Amino acid sequence: MQDSDFDDLSTTRMTEISTIAGSVDANAPADTREASLVVLAGWEIGKEIKVTQTPMIVGRAAQAEICINAPSISRNHAKIEWVEAGAEGAHFQITDLASSNGTRVNNVRVTTKELQNGDKIHMGDVLFKFVLQDAVEAQFHQDVHRLIHYDQLTGLLTREAFRQRLDALLRITPKEQRMTLAMTDLDGLKRVNDRHGHLMGSRIIREMGGVVRECMREQDVAGIYGGDECMLLFPATALDGGRAQSEILRQRIQEHIFSEEHADVRVTISIGLAEWPTHGDAAVPLLAAADRALYAAKAAGRNCIRGVDDLDTV
Repeated sequence: MQDSDFDDLSTTRMTEISTIAGSVDANAPADTREASLVVLAGWEIGKEIKVTQTPMIVGRAAQAEICINAPSISRNHAKIEWVEAGAEGAHFQITDLASSNGTRVNNVRVTTKELQNGDKIHMGDVLFKFVLQDAVEAQFHQDVHRLIHYDQLTGLLTREAFRQRLDALLRITPKEQRMTLAMTDLDGLKRVNDRHGHLMGSRIIREMGGVVRECMREQDVAGIYGGDECMLLFPATALDGGRAQSEILRQRIQEHIFSEEHADVRVTISIGLAEWPTHGDAAVPLLAAADRALYAAKAAGRNCIRGVDDLDTV
């Protein structure tokens, strides 16, 4: 894909956000609105988290009702609950749970504070906005989150969003529980671009994204690294299991016919695998290990899978 294609996607993304924003009705009746936290900074920007009248713990712990996998958030950081009586009548309030980095509402550190529509809440380095919103506003935040965190050509997570998910899972997963990371690269895309043009190449990348999504289990994470290279994370899956999941994808790509008006094209995919924490106990070394395995798959003739363990036996 050419740089101009990415520029066009960025321009389209900002235009879509502006169009969506113009449709929000800030004057909708209060009784039609639901409470939410919207992430403004420090975590998944634009993510909307619904707040219910059942007490909700916000924290880094996996058991928290609102789990925020950010290092500046305490395991049990704060509690948001519905209070039936108060000076202003029934309302939501937030209570800090003796967190390490504190809870601030509109830049004032609080122990317990009634929440008002539009309040800015800092928990550690993560900034939320407490909002009462109708269905149109909720859809707006969902669309903004999608446009920020998902690649618009493939529908996969952007590199930055994938890295956030990877870092979060590495922080909360016990090291005795294995994960497999895959790096993938299409074989022969340059030949397709040279013969059929970059529009056909872009079509192949887009359809590849669809095939990848179809092959992922519910718990798996898929992101675009750049161009036609992908990153796949298989949680709670040792290397052999990651190889089996990757083989499903390899076969699906090999069998898929990429069609355009004047051509039917087939491509294949090469895949490199690394296991956490065996081949890397942090994101950077794990990605580097999977990338080395990907190069080995390319060198072995393409359209195959290689793991880091395979490199040790060569």
